[in-house]
Amino acid sequence: MTKKNKTPSSIWLLSAALACIGAGQSTIFILLPQEIRLLGFNEFQIGLIFSISALAWIFFSPFWGRLSDRIGRSRVFMLGIIGFAISVFLFAAIIKFAQLYPISFSLLFILLVGARLINGLLGSAVRPSAGGRIADITDITNRTSGFARLDAGWQFGVVLGPVAVGLIMLFSGNNILMPFIFLSLLGLIIGFLNFKLLMKDDSTFIQNEEGVSLKVTDKRVFPSLVIASFLGVSNGCIVLTSSLFMNDVILKSPEDLYFFVSIGFAIVALTGLLTQLFIVDKYSLNPKSLVFIGLFLMSIVYYFLSGINDLFSFYILLAILGFGGGLARPGNVSILSLSIDKHEQGSASGLMGTVFPLGHLLTPFSIMPLYMLNPSYPYLLISILGLFLVLYMFYNQKLFFKFIKTGVSEDV
Repeated sequence: MTKKNKTPSSIWLLSAALACIGAGQSTIFILLPQEIRLLGFNEFQIGLIFSISALAWIFFSPFWGRLSDRIGRSRVFMLGIIGFAISVFLFAAIIKFAQLYPISFSLLFILLVGARLINGLLGSAVRPSAGGRIADITDITNRTSGFARLDAGWQFGVVLGPVAVGLIMLFSGNNILMPFIFLSLLGLIIGFLNFKLLMKDDSTFIQNEEGVSLKVTDKRVFPSLVIASFLGVSNGCIVLTSSLFMNDVILKSPEDLYFFVSIGFAIVALTGLLTQLFIVDKYSLNPKSLVFIGLFLMSIVYYFLSGINDLFSFYILLAILGFGGGLARPGNVSILSLSIDKHEQGSASGLMGTVFPLGHLLTPFSIMPLYMLNPSYPYLLISILGLFLVLYMFYNQKLFFKFIKTGVSEDV
């Protein structure tokens, strides 16, 4: 185990910005789809609104990463924060307006797509620039810790965001607009504080005028992108099927369904958060080992999920799933960062932002048809894919890990 240098405390400020975005995104997915349905939209139309934004995110995330490598992190990061704040506020404001005043269905659909599209086009700049910043201020001994803190911020927002929004709505007389005004303003304030901090180091990027364009097929990044794709598909699977599975297999009743589902989501996010804060951040662990252990645990969890039918077992397995993801995600991002050069960090983070949302785009066409055949089939598929990936990685370690910079032990 290599002695770890102190992880810069400034990462916590970046983590706070990710917490705001995580809170906004989780609240939008939990609260607003039902409000949109009450305006006359069906499930397919609701999904289309969010899918268009995800597509924009996939295409623009690499662009913002390359741009942050060329002109610096501060302006790209702040643009992303502004895009997030505008998107969140506009999306809620349009819904609130449609609840109060008559508006044509077609126009409402276009406005909602446009509001979410702002997040896909501009909000996608936050993660690549923040990931590049982590690489700028860490070294091979504490980079995994830095990425763990960043992802922990996101998980913190996912856990506490819906709670905070519920309290704001309670005190505002269930005004759906108020919590999103709060999140937008808070995000802008924290984003500006990060912007001032990041500007101090942007002078080092002035000479990098051509920028870097990493390709998905680059042998240094492709293995990490494969792992991230699996993490994205597995995440999309549990997000899309858990409420259905709980209703059809565990509860067998829609009564209090969303309450029990929300507890499950909180368990996954909370265990991931605690894993990153108290294990990954505290110790200098080999990122390769984190990925192996995390993916193996996730694969085993999905296997057991396919055969359970009681709520307690479901929650226990979700806790282990969060633990596995809390190991695998920062480990994988760290491997990617340690496999490339300093001037390519933003570009690599942008590519990572491209592949992870693929899970949410692919699962409706792959996972959901399997679920219709049998609720256990999606979980069996993810388990098989995960175990195959772990075995393939183990027997092809030179392919997956040969570009990692020296200084961290490569023993599994």
